[in-house]
Amino acid sequence: MHRLSLPFASCRLRSLVFGAALALAALAAPGLGGSSAEAAVAGPALGSVAATVPAAAPLTENVRWVCGPWRCVWRPNYNYWYVPPYARGWGPPVAPNCYWRRGWGGGWAHVCP
Repeated sequence: MHRLSLPFASCRLRSLVFGAALALAALAAPGLGGSSAEAAVAGPALGSVAATVPAAAPLTENVRWVCGPWRCVWRPNYNYWYVPPYARGWGPPVAPNCYWRRGWGGGWAHVCP
């Protein structure tokens, strides 16, 4: 008789337990295979809650660093402006009036007045 090694047997047992738990969760979830009575009770209640709560509008806005030869400023709603490669790694400014300024040596400094 062939004996299984302990790591193989524990791995096989773990996968069987995981499969059984996954099958039980699929049967318990409404609409995924439970009884039709459970789905009929839970369906309208969830549908009415979803209908009464308005969908939130997306709170996203396109903002980016707009750079000239000597200064980069943070501007909202600039969809079609080119962002130079050196400014792509900069995050948002730490304060509302902060900007990046180019020095005479060519380096950039973060300025917050």
